[in-house]
Amino acid sequence: MPRSFPRAAAMTLLISLASQSSSAQDEPITLADDPFEVTDPNATPPGEANLSVVGSYERAARGRVRSTIGAETELSVGVAPNLDFRIGQAGAYGNLDIRRRLGTVSTDQDDPSGESDRAALGGTSRVGALYQLSEERGSLPAVGLLGRVRSLYGPGRVAYDTEAIALFGKTLKGGDLPLGASLNVGWVGRLDPQPGERPHRYLLNVSIGQAISRDTVLVATYAREQQDRGDQDFSLVQAGVRHRLRSQKAIVGLAAGFGLNTDTPQFQIALAVQWELGASP
Repeated sequence: MPRSFPRAAAMTLLISLASQSSSAQDEPITLADDPFEVTDPNATPPGEANLSVVGSYERAARGRVRSTIGAETELSVGVAPNLDFRIGQAGAYGNLDIRRRLGTVSTDQDDPSGESDRAALGGTSRVGALYQLSEERGSLPAVGLLGRVRSLYGPGRVAYDTEAIALFGKTLKGGDLPLGASLNVGWVGRLDPQPGERPHRYLLNVSIGQAISRDTVLVATYAREQQDRGDQDFSLVQAGVRHRLRSQKAIVGLAAGFGLNTDTPQFQIALAVQWELGASP
């Protein structure tokens, strides 16, 4: 066999990999995801993983303790075509009574007003999976289904939730600078609810994203989730930006938000970094 054949094969392989890498870099950035209160319907491809880290600061409209700092991580791993496995952890310190993901486990059981006069520590652990039912075709959106089980802990008792969320994504305008919209509609169930806790709650997240370059997108989001009896629904508006760092295979996002009632953070700012692990650079 001529020696030139292995060289030719190697060169062909390198050209193919370079072409795939260039194609991946030229794809438009995902229009909506962390740190915004919305989930994209696209599953992580098999053999790849995404790691997301989010830090946040919130200011409550009421309460003896106003400030809350939080951190959240989530790892998604593609295990099969259109299917990924997800595990996450969130924690917060401060006024937990307005923390959306903590529910009534944050309530101070010793205070008749249900509010604590000191900062508290709480968090959630969650595990689940996302299955992408269909890709975007013509006028039909991409559709996914996210299911999770969460344990929530704080000054009160430990509680357990189940979630089932339908995820939709649609490109409204294509091209190099696409405009897209995302919709999340879900149901949350509390296992063994206590007096005052709703056994079932709804959630609704709507987002719109406009790319201003191949690597940068402006995002606006509205998030709403039903709370327990006697509390107003969580209702938050966010706006911000997501920017892709190609050399680091990462996306950085910055969002600022404000609440529409006193049971939602009066002000929120969040910073997120997402790394693509195992993907082509």
